[in-house]
Amino acid sequence: MKLNAISTAICLFFLASAGSTPAAEQLNLTVKPDRPDYLYSLGDTVTFSIDCRNPGRMKDAVLAYELSEDGERAIAEGRLAVNNGRATLRGALDRPGFLRLELILAAGPDTLRQVTACGFAVKAVRPTNVLPEDFERFWRQGRAELLRIPIDPVVEPAADEKNPGSRLYKVSLGNVEGSRMFGWLRVPAAGDGPFPAVLRVPGAGVNDVGSAPEFADSGFVVLSVEIHGIGVGLDEKYYKDLSDGLLAGYRHFGYDDPYRFYYRRVILGAVRAIDYLCTRPDVDSSRIAIAGGSQGGALSLLVAGLDRRIKALAANVPAMCDHTGELYGRPSGWPRMLRNCPDRERALATSAYYDAALNAGFITVPALVAVGFIDDVCAPTSVYAAYNNLKGYKEIDNFPNMGHDSGPGWYGKSISWLKKALNGGFAAK
Repeated sequence: MKLNAISTAICLFFLASAGSTPAAEQLNLTVKPDRPDYLYSLGDTVTFSIDCRNPGRMKDAVLAYELSEDGERAIAEGRLAVNNGRATLRGALDRPGFLRLELILAAGPDTLRQVTACGFAVKAVRPTNVLPEDFERFWRQGRAELLRIPIDPVVEPAADEKNPGSRLYKVSLGNVEGSRMFGWLRVPAAGDGPFPAVLRVPGAGVNDVGSAPEFADSGFVVLSVEIHGIGVGLDEKYYKDLSDGLLAGYRHFGYDDPYRFYYRRVILGAVRAIDYLCTRPDVDSSRIAIAGGSQGGALSLLVAGLDRRIKALAANVPAMCDHTGELYGRPSGWPRMLRNCPDRERALATSAYYDAALNAGFITVPALVAVGFIDDVCAPTSVYAAYNNLKGYKEIDNFPNMGHDSGPGWYGKSISWLKKALNGGFAAK
């Protein structure tokens, strides 16, 4: 049985059966590897233990499986025999990466899906992409273009009765291509500083980015930037209309030319935001960090690799890592540039200027990264390609049962971790 032949019906089957079967008779499906950390070496074999609870429901059940290299390269698929509600499956990888197991259990009216993944020699994963010869010149040219544009800060106080521990402002800054960089600025209410600062970059989408009061409550000046040049604090419908209209698919705009690619303006705008933070007397310009998740995790890596004023970073499930992974049977991180662009050769040439896994090789400051082992948006292989390329002190938080999400307590940890990093708490390698 092909998994993709029935996966589209999973939700319909599940919803059709919800509420019609007593809880004591409901079917359940769990799977675990034989190591608690889900990590293995090359040459090891993982044994997955599968439990189909309520085996009385299993008379006519079908348990299908698919093993793959992180959801990209198929390794094996088929059906498993179930004995008293239990089954086992063994697997391995012959190169560094993640072995992903997808299970689908169909029994009567119910269809359940379960996914798990294990890492093999994950510290040996490396980027597959290659830096262009003119990479550094390309970005020096961009920064020189930015230098000719005045910062031109427009700062407007904003009311916020819910967070009395900080003062809130709307900020607008001059940027390349005649655009503006907008954001929310929060400053701790107590004291005059100078405070450490963090540039907070958003995940994908077109929406209000939020103002991150938790950072200000922890003693940071925090600037949360909106990357599309459309402003913050606007009506929700306005963002949605742009998301569905003019900005639909923005992540691929200009993919065929590195000078026109959408993220060039975004990355230079983030550099401009750091320019602005460095002008503020309440900011300690020697203690600036950058943080974000998914798209924001990618931008954290990309900007930190270009701007030495950043002294620490936190990147949760970073996107835009190892764009060329799929050319080697490995997954590429969101937005999968080569798969979704008609002119693959031009997309390939552009991708190398904007590959967060490659840019990580320029980062020597402390970095905290988080990865979900069953993330099918920013696959763990692509995240580890970036993490392993970091050159400074680094830590990675593995979340084996997490998809494209944030692990329990990770946001709070990242705030305290960045504060420690900016105070010199982590020794350089």
